[in-house]
Amino acid sequence: MPPLLLAGCLTPAFERPPVPTAPHYKWAPPAKPVNGPPGPAWKVAEPREHLIGKGDWWKMYRDPELDRLETAALTANPTLAEAFARMIQARAEVLGVKAMFYPTLDFTPWLKSVSNAAQGQWPVPPFPRQLDPWAVVGDTNYEFSLWRQLPQLQAAKEQAKAVQAAFEAIRLSLTSEVAQNYYLLRQIDLELSILDHIIEVFRTDLRLTEERTKLGLGQQLDVQRARSQLEQVEGEREGIRWSRAKVENGLAALTGQSASSFHLRPRPLSGEPPEVPPGLPSDLLERRPDVARAERLMAAANQQIGVARAAFYPSFYLAGFGGFQSLFFNTLLTLHNAYWAAGPLLDVPIFEGGRLIAGLNAAKASYWATVQAYRKEVLAAFQEVEDYLSGIRILAEQQRRFGAAVRASSRQVEMTMDRYRRGLANYFEIVQANKEWLTSQRDDAQTLGKRFVLTALLVKGLGGGWEDASFGPLPPKAAPLGGSAPEPGGAVRTAALGEPAPAPR
Repeated sequence: MPPLLLAGCLTPAFERPPVPTAPHYKWAPPAKPVNGPPGPAWKVAEPREHLIGKGDWWKMYRDPELDRLETAALTANPTLAEAFARMIQARAEVLGVKAMFYPTLDFTPWLKSVSNAAQGQWPVPPFPRQLDPWAVVGDTNYEFSLWRQLPQLQAAKEQAKAVQAAFEAIRLSLTSEVAQNYYLLRQIDLELSILDHIIEVFRTDLRLTEERTKLGLGQQLDVQRARSQLEQVEGEREGIRWSRAKVENGLAALTGQSASSFHLRPRPLSGEPPEVPPGLPSDLLERRPDVARAERLMAAANQQIGVARAAFYPSFYLAGFGGFQSLFFNTLLTLHNAYWAAGPLLDVPIFEGGRLIAGLNAAKASYWATVQAYRKEVLAAFQEVEDYLSGIRILAEQQRRFGAAVRASSRQVEMTMDRYRRGLANYFEIVQANKEWLTSQRDDAQTLGKRFVLTALLVKGLGGGWEDASFGPLPPKAAPLGGSAPEPGGAVRTAALGEPAPAPR
């Protein structure tokens, strides 16, 4: 009991430092009012191991293809496999530290040759000058210094927990990155479908413009403008195809597959990302594995202070050895050839030249550094979540405005074409209207993709999916109010030259 009390006194009591939090996120969806005045508060953000690693959070998207990619990444990603091996290594190292609590026992049989000096001892018959004795030796050693061993064991356990939290952080980052790249790929597919549709419209425009010019109703300049407009969009499409190839290759690497044999069929992005329910910041931060890792490293550094303090105290050992020794092998294991020795040992540090004090100061400084690293992780976690929440809310409003821009630019193209057919506008005005129409559609598609990507980033920021949330089926993206129904891929069809414009709904 006294050694245990001494071990407890040498290690400082571990307390998680408080970090500034708030009763709610600034950019979170509105929640029901609660009693009590709002404002900043100080709360200990304590990681909970049963909440770390929230499982299959990506299933909230209800996308079987994403589920398949996530499963492949968790199975074959080399970075995750390396982190898992590190975790197993850390657990094995804990077992190695536990071995200090048990005695050691070694067994050593040997044969050695001893030759006396020629001018020294005279040989005594029947013993020759050169002797070849046989021996069987065993020794044991047991350190009884719990005040030194217990802090070392606790430090090793905390280090192992930190490595496990690092594994969970890599797992969460991997699954989030797969979802981000997947929805970026689907966003690119949506942009390509828009461009494919627009290219068909521009080809029709070019053909009709050439026919009008042959009939004397247009100018050759209009033909060149129509051709330039078509070539420009086709060039943009090739650049986007390269972007898709790079994202697809990135998904192959994340899922542990060769990029040369990996392919995902194009499927334009549609629907809406899952809505974010309101939640408390401390509850969500308790699930972040990077915060848990920083907290475990801080606890391990705290235990190292106890290890450094224990070095000032003596160490007790129980040691012994014994065996058999004989000049002749046939009499080696007889009782009169046995020998042994046993007894306690005391190792007392008296003068170390300042080494022990330096070690203690270094341990304290290391602990203080981990405290600041922990606070930095928690503050960065709040920053990330606020960034993602603000992006989700602002981009939703931005997409609403881009949708209005798509409808307005679509009407602008229709009106400009009508004026051109009546001879009231030149083709340059049509080119400008088409550019605005194309830009607004691509902006709308890119914003939708960013919103999906931000939900995956938010999951990473929260340390996993949110709890107690009911996710209904993702509704299809609605057609623009007052505009045309979307073509396959989400593009809004605009009448080409010579075609009647669709009546607005």
